[in-house]
Amino acid sequence: MLATNFYEKRDMKFSIEKDISENSELKKTTIIKIEKNEYLFENKKIEKTSLEKELLKIWNSQNFKNFVILNDESSEVKTLIYILDILKKNKIKDVTFSNDPQKKDK
Repeated sequence: MLATNFYEKRDMKFSIEKDISENSELKKTTIIKIEKNEYLFENKKIEKTSLEKELLKIWNSQNFKNFVILNDESSEVKTLIYILDILKKNKIKDVTFSNDPQKKDK
């Protein structure tokens, strides 16, 4: 029996932030929100079936350096992984993940 561990080159550079506030150091970012397993850009819902097309349209039409994905606590991990797979597939490398600062418990 032969066992092999294949190493695949990792193309995506991302960071995980505990909190991203209005005064964040991140510049030239585009924010995508995940709320209740739905994707939102500028408070407009993006259907899962058209998410890849919309993300590419956003990425190509704006001059920014980073996608910021804000996730709420009620969304499933697979929702986050789905968007991550799209970003990786399209070689969008700079991604930051954070909890949505507006959804913090007081």
